[in-house]
Amino acid sequence: MAHIVIDGYNYINRIRPAGMHDGTNLEVLRKHLLEKLVYYKKQKPNRITVVFDAYKSFSPTRQRENYKGIDVIYTKENETADEFIIQWIRKRPSGLVVVSSDRAILDEAKQCGIAFITPTKMEEFMLGYETEDYDSENLKTTKKGNPKKLPKKIRKATKILSKIKI
Repeated sequence: MAHIVIDGYNYINRIRPAGMHDGTNLEVLRKHLLEKLVYYKKQKPNRITVVFDAYKSFSPTRQRENYKGIDVIYTKENETADEFIIQWIRKRPSGLVVVSSDRAILDEAKQCGIAFITPTKMEEFMLGYETEDYDSENLKTTKKGNPKKLPKKIRKATKILSKIKI
């Protein structure tokens, strides 16, 4: 079983629901994300943890809560969600899948051999979409090699994800 760790505000900022703009209350956006994850968890019984930044708060410790089966972590004062997730990645737990588009997190996941996906791809999984088919028209390039074959890094990530079965 996979353990999906989501960079909460990174996800919210990448996948903002239609009709919700910058002035929308963060609490509403967090609840919207958590409700979607609850529905997804009913379909796929993976362990899910969402990490939210609270580094500007005055809490000396991390705050944890369980939202209908979803683990929610608010970082402590002067700690970002990125720092917390990177620490988690460095422990290299088996079955970990990181959901973020933050470059530092993705680079650390690559170095440690941890599977990762972007918020957009996670959104597709939650909506039940299959991965996109790549056709030769979308791969116009002057590089050598088979133009119908995905780059090695993407093939490797796809192979890892297929084993985890999100």
